[in-house]
Amino acid sequence: MILPVLLFSIQSVCDRILDNPKLDGATVAVTVTDLSGKNLYDHNGSMHVVPASNQKLLSSAFALWELGLDYKPQTSFWKMPDRLIVDSTGDPMMSYARLKEIQSQLGTRRDIPVYVHESYAPQIPDGWDYDDLPNKYAAPVCSFTFDRGAFAICSRHRRPVLVPESFGVKVHFHPTSDSLETRYNPITRRATVTGEMPKEDKVLDTLALPKPDEAAASILGRGFHPIPEAPATPPDLVVQGASSLEIVSACLPPSDNNLAENLLLLGAQKEGELGKHPYPLACKRLVDFLNHVVGIDRDDVHPFDGSGLSRHNYLTTRALAKLLAWGNTQEIGPAWRMAMVHSGKGTLGNRLKKIKFDGKTGSMDRVSSLSGYITTASGKTLVVSMVMNQFSCSATEVHAIQDALVVALAEN
Repeated sequence: MILPVLLFSIQSVCDRILDNPKLDGATVAVTVTDLSGKNLYDHNGSMHVVPASNQKLLSSAFALWELGLDYKPQTSFWKMPDRLIVDSTGDPMMSYARLKEIQSQLGTRRDIPVYVHESYAPQIPDGWDYDDLPNKYAAPVCSFTFDRGAFAICSRHRRPVLVPESFGVKVHFHPTSDSLETRYNPITRRATVTGEMPKEDKVLDTLALPKPDEAAASILGRGFHPIPEAPATPPDLVVQGASSLEIVSACLPPSDNNLAENLLLLGAQKEGELGKHPYPLACKRLVDFLNHVVGIDRDDVHPFDGSGLSRHNYLTTRALAKLLAWGNTQEIGPAWRMAMVHSGKGTLGNRLKKIKFDGKTGSMDRVSSLSGYITTASGKTLVVSMVMNQFSCSATEVHAIQDALVVALAEN
């Protein structure tokens, strides 16, 4: 049982740290509980805030609950005299190299048309900002994809090249003595490089594929033809993808948006088809899970995507804290916690190195979040969720405040 004096200590310490003039004008929400969910500290815990990548905690828990730890998506292939048919249930960790192996294994001609059935292919989720779309972190979302919907523009012998292939994107190079700059428009499929190229070969930028499913089909043959359903006959080849736990483990530490979107849609489709526009139904199923299974009030969550890239997402820190406390009681809990980012690693590479923290960071312009499990000096575990919106100081200064609060809690 938490003694009243300890409760007073946590409240006074947290209040003191949050009473920082750098947070003046910001929206600050913080919830601290024990593993049973008992509230130890609350500062605007019922306020709706934009979570950034803390949204990934919702989508990853949902996917693991719906699919289990060992579920592996599969992609099926039918080789026919005049076409290749692909049925993709969603394998977000499919690679370019693996598709090349499949093409060689099937022995298909590169000019054969490719017909594809996808479980989902929303491409760009509603609510994503146009300015984000050229970047790898905002790659289009579809079940038939590879390399997480991204490719790179690289320097090779002081010339720009696209790796692994161009996929219909044209590069225009204008060498000057100015500093190097790359610009890319995925809609027009045009990349422009200006400036002085480096002497050494290196990656200049990572970009979002214009249409990952079309690009994937181009590796196997020529032409992309969507079809409403796959053949009823047994396929010639079935390829299993990474397990749901492996996907979550690859998603959370680096905060991979593309994997998070796929986790949301993979989990949601377990309950039935999602249709041509999957996000409204997928988000409804996510909220149903959070409400019916976890016990979170529906008014506390409003998901718009699975990654947190949309600014239309909102939630409360009491909802995030409740989810983390719930996870501790579940069979998936230990594996989910191990898949999170840990002190001094991933997106916490330079943070919280002297204590044990397992959780998730989140960062967007004027948004910073940190939620997870704190192991205290006495060996107890606390749950914390912090979300700061619309601060005027730097993200580094907000991180310092968050870290100070976590360290103070760990010392209690």
